[in-house]
Amino acid sequence: MEFAAADAHAEASDGGFAQLKSRARNAGYAIIAYIGIAAVMLVFEVLALTGQVDLYAMVPETLAVTYGFAAIAYLLIFLVSVVLVSMWIYRAHANLKERGIETESSPGMAVGWYFIPFANLIKPFQNMRDLWNESHLESDSYGEPAPGLINAWWACWIIGSILSNISARMEGYGDGSNMVVANGMGAVSSVLLIACAVMLHRIIRQITHAQDTALHVSQVFD
Repeated sequence: MEFAAADAHAEASDGGFAQLKSRARNAGYAIIAYIGIAAVMLVFEVLALTGQVDLYAMVPETLAVTYGFAAIAYLLIFLVSVVLVSMWIYRAHANLKERGIETESSPGMAVGWYFIPFANLIKPFQNMRDLWNESHLESDSYGEPAPGLINAWWACWIIGSILSNISARMEGYGDGSNMVVANGMGAVSSVLLIACAVMLHRIIRQITHAQDTALHVSQVFD
């Protein structure tokens, strides 16, 4: 009976690791698509900043119309990316829980913290640090400092998001000088968020690899 239970647990864990790889792949595709459309948006912002196109003219130019469609595509791809990355985060934390490893947040809350105001400024970072360290079998996961990659990822996300929000608010005023500053901040924001996406892609790959190797092998010998 004990062997049967152990085999069943091993099969469930194997399924969790396989599911994590599948979700990592899907999230990776979405992130790459996001990077692509964000780069397109950045080009438009630079063109607006240099005065080569007016994205908010009363009678839109062809490029301004194209920018509008690109903005819609950006929003849709971003939302899809949020869903797929959230699914990966949930599964990665669930794998640890199924192995008996306690983390600061449950799999559900590891995702939920991203959507809770103020808490989403720090809790997602702490949970990603926790996930990274536990997946790499660090001795004191929550007490260990975060790797530079995760620090840089979160810094780019926070600063990029703040600049994006300020830029959007300034665009609402419609004043010429404000628009120049808004476009400049929007361009800087896009660069930071693209960098954030590139680093998130690496984080997902490395944590997935760690769980599929170090964590998986450790379980086999437990």
